[in-house]
Amino acid sequence: MTELKAGPVHLRDWGAPGAPVLLTHGMAAHTRWWDPVVPHWRGVLRAAALDFRGHGDSAWIADGGYSSEAWVEDIERARRELGWERFVLCGHSMGARVALGYAALHPERLRGVAAVDFLPEIPQGRASRFARARGRPQPIYGDPDRMAERFRLEPDGTSLDPASLRALGRESVKPAEGGWTWKFDWRALNMRLDPIWGQLAAVRVPALVVRGELSTVMSRGDLARVAAGIPGARALEIPRAHHHVPLDEPAALAAALAEFAAGLPA
Repeated sequence: MTELKAGPVHLRDWGAPGAPVLLTHGMAAHTRWWDPVVPHWRGVLRAAALDFRGHGDSAWIADGGYSSEAWVEDIERARRELGWERFVLCGHSMGARVALGYAALHPERLRGVAAVDFLPEIPQGRASRFARARGRPQPIYGDPDRMAERFRLEPDGTSLDPASLRALGRESVKPAEGGWTWKFDWRALNMRLDPIWGQLAAVRVPALVVRGELSTVMSRGDLARVAAGIPGARALEIPRAHHHVPLDEPAALAAALAEFAAGLPA
């Protein structure tokens, strides 16, 4: 696995042989969400993953002006750095919304797009730790190990074991002035999230829409409506998975994505 930089964007390229697939993560997450999935693709798919700006080991946007459009640009930066002409794009949660936006703008670059368990629109009155965190200053802590113990997923439903959750937490902190903070710019929580329904018809590449069976983020109704809105899209539910499908059922998700990629035109 190779660490790369595409300007301000950090990439990890596993470099195995196979058809290229680029992976994107959700809000407040980073490339490590895909670590359980990628090993299942050895010899089948060549995986790379990026940290959106404001996440992981990528740079932060100086004025905090985060947007889906900015993150679409990050995908294009990653593609150019990898030297890929056409590839499969797969995003989870917020990364799925951004992946669909990229697909609408750059269909000539994609063999297909997969969107894994995301929120198509923000319901009125929906509460979350993310919503409660808006407007607060970037948190600073004195001890990274104690930070890792505080680490929780959002939403917190998962079948990931406690040791793996703590390990993911340790990968989610970085040094900051005065101590340590999360590898996430909290100003990104202020970005505008419009309903995605009107954008779906513009996605003109083969598409797979995936939901975790136990997800509290994407309902079965939303799964069906998203798939129906994208011409020719296929819907799939992963048994036993909560919202964080790459962490909960990595083998099943890897198999579904490999099957999807194998059926795409060259």
